[in-house]
Amino acid sequence: MNDKALDSQLLGFSHGTVDPLRRVEEAGFWLEAYRQSIRADPLRVYQVVDRLDELVQQQRLEVTREYIDAGGRQLTYREQRIWNAVVHLARELAAGYETSLQLFQAGEPNAAAVAPLVPSITARAMRALTLVLRWTLLRYAAVEPGFWTRLGALFAYAERERFMSERFKIYSAMAGDSTVRREYLRALVLSVSGTENLLPANQVVAERVVATVAEFFLLHRRPAAGCHFAVDLHAGRPPYRIGEGVAPSRTIRFFGPGHAAVIVQGLIQRATETGLVPAEFNLVGDFPTRLVLEVMHHLARHWGPDPPARSQLRHRVLATLNVAHGFEHVLGVVSAEQGSVEIDELTEAWTVENESSGGFGAVLPPRHPDWLAIGALVSAKPTWPAAWNVGVIRRLATDEMGRRAVGVQLLGRGGVAVELSPLPVGQAGPSSPAVLLPSEAQTSLTGGEVKLVLPRNSVSWSEAYAMRIQERSYVVNPRRMTESGEDFEVVSFTLQAA
Repeated sequence: MNDKALDSQLLGFSHGTVDPLRRVEEAGFWLEAYRQSIRADPLRVYQVVDRLDELVQQQRLEVTREYIDAGGRQLTYREQRIWNAVVHLARELAAGYETSLQLFQAGEPNAAAVAPLVPSITARAMRALTLVLRWTLLRYAAVEPGFWTRLGALFAYAERERFMSERFKIYSAMAGDSTVRREYLRALVLSVSGTENLLPANQVVAERVVATVAEFFLLHRRPAAGCHFAVDLHAGRPPYRIGEGVAPSRTIRFFGPGHAAVIVQGLIQRATETGLVPAEFNLVGDFPTRLVLEVMHHLARHWGPDPPARSQLRHRVLATLNVAHGFEHVLGVVSAEQGSVEIDELTEAWTVENESSGGFGAVLPPRHPDWLAIGALVSAKPTWPAAWNVGVIRRLATDEMGRRAVGVQLLGRGGVAVELSPLPVGQAGPSSPAVLLPSEAQTSLTGGEVKLVLPRNSVSWSEAYAMRIQERSYVVNPRRMTESGEDFEVVSFTLQAA
């Protein structure tokens, strides 16, 4: 593609379609087309990539909000298009900025004109790669091979040329300054923040918290107090938590929360006292204070000197479980007769690798259905006769071969299908199916509390209900919600005999 044709295409792009998703897709397409016909001019490469980057910024933010508002699950064709379009754009932006740097380093024509832009180009390449990381984490997938090597090479170059701490505006329209060091830390910190345990919306909050405090993180060549993590600039290994006595080397850098931990604790205290989301995070959209507080507490645990401990010790097993997902299917298997054909239609087989009294971990093959999500309701039992255990997916991760690792926390071992009807029965509205979870009060059903799994938004907190089980009815009153998901909620009820 010659320069005249490219300029014509860029002009048409800037006045083209108004659909933000189509605009993002087109930007990625033109960047890829240009990269395949690129000529050895670092300034021209920068100008083209910079132009498309600036033109599509607003549209990228719009489709990101659309994706998160839809749940970030890729359940629809449009959601899949958004994910593919943003990731393709980010990859092409990173490759374009990296190419400009490589041509500059090679001394190609116009290299002198690019020299003042080198820190900004380096930071933009890092920011584009971090965008790839963020969207990969939203999918609970493994980062592509070479990702950390590319990011480490950019930082090593800035470190070697001594501009890693130079402050500048990465984009002319951005509110504040940044540094290459800060951009590198944004990716490093996000990768050690336990995002495999966070819903997509919570991941968005986590990224904004990280962006706010990243520059206060420590980053040293040698082990230091408060540096609980390390990364090898030239290796493909992701950042990792270190133990005692780790030896420094020329390519290893050590990092940790430093003063960022103190800042986050202060923000937690302020949000708790005021009930307001800290304005520093610049969150766009509806993010309740409760959610933001949960994320900040989560980050504080993962950045601490010790990794978050499991509540129960897990031991290794190798077994097959039948698993149903979603409230409708969970209710179906709990209600079905043992060994019925209906159960086979509602379940799929999982291979379990470890278990504890509170849950289990399973490994699923590549290209497993996209219903998998943090917070999804599941019910599971071994292939031999046993009760259906009800739980929630708490962790998702994908290895380099595409296998999905799933961590499930059990809400109860065994579940009973019941019917919940507002009182007076027959006059106050239709009944609702529910699953009664095991509890101490369930033994005698004469008092205390019971927990029910119900369809989402099916309970009125001002009403009493009749719960019918085993040919008997009991009066229950909703007290508090203990868990909720896309299609269900778990509610504690006080119980008394009718």
